[in-house]
Amino acid sequence: MKKQREEEIEHLGQLKELIRLNREFDIIDLFSNLHPADIADLIDNLKEHEKILLFSLLDVEKASDVIIELSDISREQILDDISDKKLAEIVDEMDSDDAADVIAEMSEDQAKAVLDEIEPEESEDLKELLKYEEDTAGGIMQSELVSVHSDATINNALSAVVQASDEIENVYNVFVVDRDEKLVGTIPLQKLIISRRNSPVIGAIDKAIPSVGVEVDQEEVARMFEKYDLVDLPVVDHAGRLLGRITVDDIVDVMEEETSEDIYRIAGLAEDDSIFNNPTQSIKQRLPWLYLNLLTALASALVIGFFENTIQMVVALAVFMPVVAGLGGNAGSQTLTLIVRGMALGEVTFENSKKALYKQITVGIANGLAVGIVIGAIAYLWKGMPVLGLVLGLAMMINVFVGTLIGTLIPLSLKWLKADPALGSHIFVTAFTDAFGFFCFLGLATIFLKFMT
Repeated sequence: MKKQREEEIEHLGQLKELIRLNREFDIIDLFSNLHPADIADLIDNLKEHEKILLFSLLDVEKASDVIIELSDISREQILDDISDKKLAEIVDEMDSDDAADVIAEMSEDQAKAVLDEIEPEESEDLKELLKYEEDTAGGIMQSELVSVHSDATINNALSAVVQASDEIENVYNVFVVDRDEKLVGTIPLQKLIISRRNSPVIGAIDKAIPSVGVEVDQEEVARMFEKYDLVDLPVVDHAGRLLGRITVDDIVDVMEEETSEDIYRIAGLAEDDSIFNNPTQSIKQRLPWLYLNLLTALASALVIGFFENTIQMVVALAVFMPVVAGLGGNAGSQTLTLIVRGMALGEVTFENSKKALYKQITVGIANGLAVGIVIGAIAYLWKGMPVLGLVLGLAMMINVFVGTLIGTLIPLSLKWLKADPALGSHIFVTAFTDAFGFFCFLGLATIFLKFMT
């Protein structure tokens, strides 16, 4: 990993020097020895005008591989500059799913111009793919596949694979359909190769390989790939007709996208936010959540203000207030992360949510007792006030337990309301545990006040 990073830095330094000297042929020579993903990484680290210059030096085939590896910002900058004709040539070289993704990022006029430039048949295929929501099976599938009819032989299927090799880069399975184009089954390429040439394809179908409906969410598709150890998956319409396939490389992208989305939403960030975004755009996306956080912080301030007299009488309470709130928030965040991730992986559902809740309640009680006893002892030894230790220990036990409970209930409630379970949940958990922690600690202190003064 370290060696790879050193090579990237070396290539970047070399590339910048070649740009400074205007040695375009040397740049082309450098790119000829690099993987498209490595070229994209180099371009992403350059200034906008340099990105556009270097991308223009790529031949159409290489450009079609590089453009899908670029960051969203770099791709947007290049799409704004490139001619419609050149873009159409690049799109024509791409797999249909990647081409549809790139076209979806274009302006309406640019997309229309590109679709008008490419072959009518391919244009119609792309238009069909663009009809599906981008986060569904239809939105991530590609139309390129190898299929044979159910009355074909193994030899016919092998011939179909050979004929398609120029158009389809990776063939993992051959799909068997009936005369109405309805999916009958899937034959892995390895099984196809070892089968008798004159035997019917029906006998070689692997019944363990499932299919997926075109409207199924991409998260569910990713779970199917993980569950069945798939390399590609046929996509069918409501009538069972074969429409396309989803390959494992697309699922890797989906997993990364969904994980990033969960992390962003837990923190109250938009899924398309980036450190390189236009500052105005980032401000608009983040400010509403900061205002929400401000309101929740004011709620905590109101709770503290309500017990102002108690704090004035026992100043030591102020020292331990952040400890109670912080530990409760941390316990809530731990549980929240587990529940949200469990939902994303399909491990936590409404059917087993009670079991998950009871498990987390047990953990919350145990952790609350363990932490409460320790902090109570510390407060007693530090301040020499047994009652303060008792109050702090009780408050900590209660808030850690409540934080764990809330960390479970908030994502489940959001899911029940058909919202994203990760949507700003960290803010809600922290707000509740802060306010409740202060209320619990200071409330108990008020009750025990006569023993503390």
